[in-house]
Amino acid sequence: MKLSDLQTSEQVLANELKDPGFCAEWTRTNVARSLAMHVLAYRTANDLSQRAMASRLNMSQPQVARLEAGVHNPTIETLQRVADVIGAEFDLRVPPGHLEPTLTAKPQVTRRARSAVAVADKDDVPLRMAATR
Repeated sequence: MKLSDLQTSEQVLANELKDPGFCAEWTRTNVARSLAMHVLAYRTANDLSQRAMASRLNMSQPQVARLEAGVHNPTIETLQRVADVIGAEFDLRVPPGHLEPTLTAKPQVTRRARSAVAVADKDDVPLRMAATR
């Protein structure tokens, strides 16, 4: 197989999103994945290890690893910790049930973190959080 025959990550994702089960999980973890990008961007822009980031967040290193994995949706308390450390403002909009709830992050861009924040925001995808009843 030639390198030119390989699919891009965007093509693979587009194919995976055709599966209803995958699509539901992808949507469910949107908040977690978006927050993971912001945490990782901040950590790398500031040359921090996961252990150092954990110290700043008053968490354990495995908790930071789970945040960066983007699989588990964060609690409000975790969002507050992250906002305090990385200087991001999270806005939560919870509309009636037939509309999609959204959580958007507005990072405060410092000179040092500018390129990392640009990477995290490159797709201009807001964080989303679904409310449960």
